[in-house]
Amino acid sequence: MMNTSVDPASVCCPWCGRKDNNLYFYITRTSNRNGNAGRPYVKCGPCQKFITFQDNRGVHLDNPKCKCETPARLQVAGKFQKVKPRGLHYVCSTGGCNHYSVAKNELGRQYSLSDDLLTMFVNLKLI
Repeated sequence: MMNTSVDPASVCCPWCGRKDNNLYFYITRTSNRNGNAGRPYVKCGPCQKFITFQDNRGVHLDNPKCKCETPARLQVAGKFQKVKPRGLHYVCSTGGCNHYSVAKNELGRQYSLSDDLLTMFVNLKLI
């Protein structure tokens, strides 16, 4: 894993381009059911979009690189997503770009996790 704690001075919203005092730093609720309880994250005030988590969970040197040329963060979709519930995907680990790519197996299908595997992956800080 890498240390990708976000330097507030370097964060820029990849959607609207705003930075500095337009960005807000939060901690996810302890009741979060997606395995993200207590995680620090950055959100853009004007466009209300989530930018990035402020930790190194899911960031591994062998992950694909995003448009920023840094290893992307491996994340899991929520349980109630319409497209692929609990599907694994990659996003920019620093919030510098709006990179998104699906994590696929050797057959080209998106990986997805059961609730038990999700808990294990979160506890191991793999996602």
